[in-house]
Amino acid sequence: MRVGFYINPQTPSPEDDGRIIDEVLGQVDLAEQIGFDDVWVTEHAFTGYNAYSDPLMLATAISQRNRKLRIGFSVAVVPYHHPIRFVTQCNLLDRLSGGRLVIGIGAGNSPDEFRGYGLPVNERHAMMDEFLAICEQAWTQENFRYEGKYWSGEVRGRVIPSPVQRPHPQLAWGTTTMETIVRAGRLGWSLLIGPQHESIVAPRLQAYARAMDEAGLDEATKARAWLNTGQLRQIYCAAPGEDWRDTIGPYIETYIRKSALANSGIDDLPKEDLEKRKEGYLKNWLIAGTADELIERLTPAARMGIAHLMCWFTFGHMPDWQVRQSMLRFAADVVPVLAATKPEPGLVDRIVAEGAQAEAWRPR
Repeated sequence: MRVGFYINPQTPSPEDDGRIIDEVLGQVDLAEQIGFDDVWVTEHAFTGYNAYSDPLMLATAISQRNRKLRIGFSVAVVPYHHPIRFVTQCNLLDRLSGGRLVIGIGAGNSPDEFRGYGLPVNERHAMMDEFLAICEQAWTQENFRYEGKYWSGEVRGRVIPSPVQRPHPQLAWGTTTMETIVRAGRLGWSLLIGPQHESIVAPRLQAYARAMDEAGLDEATKARAWLNTGQLRQIYCAAPGEDWRDTIGPYIETYIRKSALANSGIDDLPKEDLEKRKEGYLKNWLIAGTADELIERLTPAARMGIAHLMCWFTFGHMPDWQVRQSMLRFAADVVPVLAATKPEPGLVDRIVAEGAQAEAWRPR
């Protein structure tokens, strides 16, 4: 298993934006120095859930200062972009990075973000389908027209520059729906997985692998898809003896409030709702503890064959020094174990079978 540094830092005020962006760039430098393989940028706007908002701009800056890291979007929200402009920018970024780009895409879901861009959130999936069809034209054709509900135009010539990776940089899909997972597998795209338990992830991986096999993809395409298939995990690696529930407790609550605003539009989270969300967050989302505790929580994903772990260290206004110490402990004590953990043949199928058996015996 490889590890990547995922960037989605919250910001408390306009006066803090610049400081946080500078700190994040320094953390990316540290990630490269201590052996991380990738850096992943995301896209959120308006609510303070993200300090930089524009993944393409930040990724371009990273491409010029960090020459070893592979750069991925997890994810770019495609309804916020014009497809021809998006292809142009991605091609240029692929050139500037020497072919290190992975284009992760998603439909988005934040009501406030869609409202801010003047877009209909309930039409995001239709927008995404049209967007991808136009991108395919832009990556494979010259002198073409595109006609749709959301975008129409004519390209006389070609999209310039061409990318290093042909016909386009590796594509990845951030999704939870089985239909889209199967579609990603058939296309040879990578899969970006959320922080779910292995009993939920296993059926998705099984369907994804079967879709690639049924599509008759060659081994090189399948290997490239698996190489960039990753799972996101929010992580805090505590020092021995540290009571992390106390030391990062304020940052956990800040993150939960910011997340509720960004994803649900809830500006004032009642205490009862906060506690309920916190319970689910600590159970399913955050992985915190000593290095040994993190190894116990994370090795099942490596054994299932997930090739890449996207590590989210910077959250909830946590100070830079604390983020760095967590990263250093993780790199020293956890990463070597994950790197040495080999996929266990047949494990995904066994987990799926056990889940089906448990469901069959569940009282109705």
